Amino acid sequence: MHRQYFRELRSHLIDSGVAPKHVRRLTAELSDHLDDLRNDALMRDLSELDAERFALKQLGNQKIIAQKILERTELKTWIYRYPRVACIYLPVAYALLLPVSPVFAGIANPSIIVRWGAALMLGGIITAAMFLGMELAIVLT
Repeated sequence: MHRQYFRELRSHLIDSGVAPKHVRRLTAELSDHLDDLRNDALMRDLSELDAERFALKQLGNQKIIAQKILERTELKTWIYRYPRVACIYLPVAYALLLPVSPVFAGIANPSIIVRWGAALMLGGIITAAMFLGMELAIVLT
């Protein structure tokens, strides 16, 4: 039950610009706290379902937790903290990386590049053979 609770909280925080490393740490801490509350409720002889409900109620409203986390700007990624810088930096960075992206793709996928190169070479050889055959047909007729 609380796994879905944290999945929704995690996606809301990431969509709102909180850095993934902070989201992982915060949800892990909340999960540990929830487990402690649940174990305390089980020690009071509550059923599993009642203990889970009690722990979720004690932990509090997800929206309030998310609001308190979002108020701390130091937890957000730099793009959300400095949007004007991001509007300048990111297009320049992408424009500089665009010409070298095939190199990175080639390094990451060497077998695909070798197959592509072999197919390109074979296509060139077949085209050259066809031109040579047409040239010979013209000369010999």
